[in-house]
Amino acid sequence: MSRNYQGTGFKNFLITLILILGAALLFGVVWAPARAKNLFGPADPSLNILQRSRSALALLSAKEELLNGRPLSGKSGKFTVAEDESVRSICLRLKTEGYVPSAEAVCAFLTYSGLDRMVQTGTFTIKQQYNTLEIARRIADPNARDIAFLVFAGWRLEEVAAAVDSAGFTFSGQEFLGHALQPTAEERALVNIPGNATLEGYIFPDAYSFEPDITLENMVSVILERFSAASRDSRVQEGLSRQNLSLHQAVILASIIERETRADEEKALMASVFYNRLEAGMRLETDPTVQYALGYDQVGKTWWKSPLYLDDLAVNSPYNTYQNSGLPPSPISNPALASLIAAVQPKESPYFFFRARCDGSGTHVFSITFEEHLNNACP
Repeated sequence: MSRNYQGTGFKNFLITLILILGAALLFGVVWAPARAKNLFGPADPSLNILQRSRSALALLSAKEELLNGRPLSGKSGKFTVAEDESVRSICLRLKTEGYVPSAEAVCAFLTYSGLDRMVQTGTFTIKQQYNTLEIARRIADPNARDIAFLVFAGWRLEEVAAAVDSAGFTFSGQEFLGHALQPTAEERALVNIPGNATLEGYIFPDAYSFEPDITLENMVSVILERFSAASRDSRVQEGLSRQNLSLHQAVILASIIERETRADEEKALMASVFYNRLEAGMRLETDPTVQYALGYDQVGKTWWKSPLYLDDLAVNSPYNTYQNSGLPPSPISNPALASLIAAVQPKESPYFFFRARCDGSGTHVFSITFEEHLNNACP
């Protein structure tokens, strides 16, 4: 009687164990992957049954973080994936930098979906409304990478427009140029330019990272905000007050300095030459203003014709400072902050002339008299 009872109990135990194991197997191998597929999309086909089951279970346990997790404190920003960075490191940095609540949840999804092999170097814009799942998918989508856009100091608007065409924005360089030549009232107010001025001089030279689907208006707004921040530099503000200049006048002078020299260490000295000439009632007689007036040079395939000839210096234009006194009517290029600071913080000097050194350094030799200036000509 006792042995029969024990045998029946053991048999029931085995049946129960088999049922439990079967249910667990059914849950892990069938239900969990099906549920994960429904919530997160299909699993990576290269995963075996055990890996798929394990990944599916990890995803389901992280469902709340993936679907409802948001960047901390409404954080939006740029996240850069470094070259040769591991996926584990990327997941941890996303959490450390406040974009996701769980590094494990991100890595679990990337492994489950096979997107861990798709993550590439680049910068991504992460917005506060993205959930963790959207962020994980975004950093694995090459098409979601920001467009790296570089504005070089000394470019004129047409050169920026050409860069726009090459960058792959949703708008063309011609559309950018048309907008820059007729900015909105809000854009004019943002950078404090006269009502008839274009954005020439205000497309701040810098390295930008733009969302691939950014609109023309938003792109221009980001650039103008960058200029606005630079113009609030204490050195710029102090200089404007000391020289009794408007910001627009300072940008005009800075745009000339930018085209005359790329050597930051001599920009303030070059500014002193222009101040000395203006104070003495002399014309600026600076080549970049003539180059700007001439426009595109078909022979040299450049917007900055060089060398200039006597006929070029006779071009009829308000920008020709060989013929017209004072500053040109508007900027001739887009200057960097160093040029803007030099324009309002010139050095004290006795110089009225400068010309390029003969050593190919790109720097200049300065002189007081015209005779000395002529003697500094290259042999």
